[in-house]
Amino acid sequence: MKLQKCERCGKPTAEGLPFCPACMEESGAAAEAVTAAEELRDIARVLSITADTDANIQEAMQGILNIAERLERRF
Repeated sequence: MKLQKCERCGKPTAEGLPFCPACMEESGAAAEAVTAAEELRDIARVLSITADTDANIQEAMQGILNIAERLERRF
């Protein structure tokens, strides 16, 4: 799974999703679809570490923190 750019705003989104979670929410997508898109985007961030650069590590950590925050809200 890789990150790609949202067709509408250019923000990161998961491979296979044409729009980022924010654009999905703006267009009236169901809350479950937006949540799934956020999770896929964050998983793609974590999996996209291919080199030992600071930018990749920072992007992966942001994805992990986003996942943890959403899991924390569920419980």
